[in-house]
Amino acid sequence: MAVSQDDFIFTVGKLDAGMAILLGERVHLIEFPSLLLPPGVSTGSIVNISVQRNMTEEKKGENDFWNLHSEILDAFGTRTPENPKLEPKLELATAKLRSLYLYLDRQRVAAVPSPLTNTSTKVSDLQLDTKYTFQLVLRTIAGVYNVLR
Repeated sequence: MAVSQDDFIFTVGKLDAGMAILLGERVHLIEFPSLLLPPGVSTGSIVNISVQRNMTEEKKGENDFWNLHSEILDAFGTRTPENPKLEPKLELATAKLRSLYLYLDRQRVAAVPSPLTNTSTKVSDLQLDTKYTFQLVLRTIAGVYNVLR
């Protein structure tokens, strides 16, 4: 059998733990999975290994990778969360504001500082997988008003 440039001859030096130590003609030594060797191969057997580049499979693998990359980008990388919009603005009519409190699960957690100008307040230690009930309590000289969300 003629040996091409992509065909290599090796002698099996050792078979151990699913790996074969192959010794080449030009003092090459490689570890090779023994499952890929032909049946009946043992220490001292001579095997030919042919190496060729498979451009068809390489292109298919590259296309599969980029398709998956595009799917992941479309699913997770094109949209970002938006800031929550709390509307409408506080409408006090002729009443004067006394306070605006934030309640979490019916417990007061914070007074909203400067509620006429401040559009956010910080609440910490919330878990992502827990459902919460928020309530705003607006106290004015005209009375107390609740918003339950």
